[in-house]
Amino acid sequence: MFAKQQGRHHVNNPHSRRNGGFTILELMVTIVILAILLSLAMPSWVGFKQKRELSGFAEQITSYLNLAQSEAIKRNETVSFSWDSPGGHNKNWCMGASMFPQNTPCDCEETDDTQADYCSIDGVSYRWVQSDFANADYDFIHMNPNDSSFAFDPIRGIVVDIEDTESTDGDYLFYVHSDMKNEQNNKRLYELQIRMSLTGRATICTDDDRDRVVGGYAIC
Repeated sequence: MFAKQQGRHHVNNPHSRRNGGFTILELMVTIVILAILLSLAMPSWVGFKQKRELSGFAEQITSYLNLAQSEAIKRNETVSFSWDSPGGHNKNWCMGASMFPQNTPCDCEETDDTQADYCSIDGVSYRWVQSDFANADYDFIHMNPNDSSFAFDPIRGIVVDIEDTESTDGDYLFYVHSDMKNEQNNKRLYELQIRMSLTGRATICTDDDRDRVVGGYAIC
């Protein structure tokens, strides 16, 4: 009597398992699905990126305003803050801070740091232009009014008029907005506003008149 053979005899059956690779049809279906997912995710990613950029721009401008106020209090000297823009959405804008008692605030358009009207404090440049924030093709800011100035009182840090040091009405606004627009109504999707109160406090709010709001900020 023969002993039973140990183990099993494997028979090659072409239908017992699938080939390990992908068929051309499977690859095509996968590519189509990926393309659809990417097309759906791209607007969300671009919108997220623009909101992050706007927040960064607005926070940076606010920090410059707060810096000018703190310099006034720290040095016990009036510090002016001025800006200039051709109006509307224009890339040729500037803003700057300088020490009082200049009869007029510094000229942020002045690029020669040896001139008396150059925006600086104790020889350190306090001047900002488009290239400090974004590339030259991104019209991300406009100002109201287009060109003006105010000063920070050295005692309390409140906003005062630079000429007669009387309180102003505090109606100073910087509008920071996205490059993306709604194709139907041509509205920019996002906008943040930077407002300066009489107390010298700069606040950021999100404009709900746009198609979407930026989370984390109060409604203007």
